[in-house]
Amino acid sequence: MAEKRRLFINPNRLSSEIDSNGELILTSDESHYLSRVMRMRSEDLLEVIDGKGRLWNAKIVEKKTIKLTNGFDKPLKVVSRERPLICIAVVIPKKGFENFLQMSCEIGVDIIQPLISKRSVVKECHIEKIIRYHKIIHEAVEQSERLWSPELMQTLTFINWMNDLPSEAQIGFATTRIKDLQDCMNWLKETSDKVNQVWVVIGPEGGWNRDEEALAFDAGCFAVTMGETILRTSTAAVSACQLMTSWRRLKSSF
Repeated sequence: MAEKRRLFINPNRLSSEIDSNGELILTSDESHYLSRVMRMRSEDLLEVIDGKGRLWNAKIVEKKTIKLTNGFDKPLKVVSRERPLICIAVVIPKKGFENFLQMSCEIGVDIIQPLISKRSVVKECHIEKIIRYHKIIHEAVEQSERLWSPELMQTLTFINWMNDLPSEAQIGFATTRIKDLQDCMNWLKETSDKVNQVWVVIGPEGGWNRDEEALAFDAGCFAVTMGETILRTSTAAVSACQLMTSWRRLKSSF
């Protein structure tokens, strides 16, 4: 049997726009994706996901309408979010951030916190960019067949984020050119998997300034290194996501 195509639909739309027959009118983008990109036609089967752990079987009724075959209240699959949550805070680089969003989603990150630091090249995040970022994440969720979509947080300055750190979290602060830094993987091995969230914070291409480093260390963040070489921001962020998801997977297997 051929694999079913997946379609990500915002959970708010699913709960509010599906009619009593389980039918939903598609947006123009969704209709274009199914008919033009995926070459699907009426009566073709697909899977619908909401990014909140639920999956439904569905079929195309006509070009702009789909129907959940078992109804909205009876999803085919419901999965809980894995714990601890894998989280990454990253200063938005001039290049590579969109690729990072795609790859981190495929790897399995749960929360993405975009940051602006004192040495940032990017100093603000316009609404058009945010819409684009969400679209990239949704497409990566469909492609990677995960049921939980990463949460993309509102862009904050590094100082504002540090002043309101998430509770019940272990935070690794990735930096360079400091003696005797602990390797990120060794830090993860020493981290309890009973915490609610595990974070790695990745700085700008030019590095953190001393005030930012001091702020992070005073807040209780653990100084870690991503390796012996100096990595680009997007490379370091993807590497951190891979290390954290591998750590969680290995922890859960015991």
